[in-house]
Amino acid sequence: MIYDFRQTRLKRDERGVTVVEFALIAPVLMMMIVGLCEFGLLLTAQTILDNSIFAASRAGKTGYSTSTSTQSQLILAAIRKATADYLDPAKISLTSKAYSDYGSIGKPEPFTDTNSNGVRDAGEPFTDVNGNGTYDKDQGASGYGSSGQIVVYEANYDWTLMTPFVKRFVGTNGIVRVTSRIVVKNEPY
Repeated sequence: MIYDFRQTRLKRDERGVTVVEFALIAPVLMMMIVGLCEFGLLLTAQTILDNSIFAASRAGKTGYSTSTSTQSQLILAAIRKATADYLDPAKISLTSKAYSDYGSIGKPEPFTDTNSNGVRDAGEPFTDVNGNGTYDKDQGASGYGSSGQIVVYEANYDWTLMTPFVKRFVGTNGIVRVTSRIVVKNEPY
């Protein structure tokens, strides 16, 4: 029997192992790096939206308006200024609800439970706190409120993911809803 030295030399030869290992690890490593970058962009969008809603609430709680701009226009201008470099201000949806006190936030309008089932049924009398003529499960009135009222501002932004691979696993069709909320008490004005 003749012993072939080439086979044992080939088994011991480790040249090229690094290239093979890198070829196996590189795709996973690249996906992780791209995912981290995408996540960082999303966190940046969240931070910018948080700052913009803060700026909007600061403009809104004073009740300030000018002869050329309404309070609503000034609030929207504050959002545009705070987001214009990174987010598309046209894609930001802003809602605000005013309440008489902090304890009223998110609470339904009071009603008389005539049949004692614990739920408001059609026809049961209720107190129309927000003055819109219908029963609401949240008694807040739309708008920026008046002097001394509590206002909840909420901004939503649909962030579009940029990486096709990440789009398949996160969000709906590659869109993640970024939401920011702030509660302020209007100054006396």
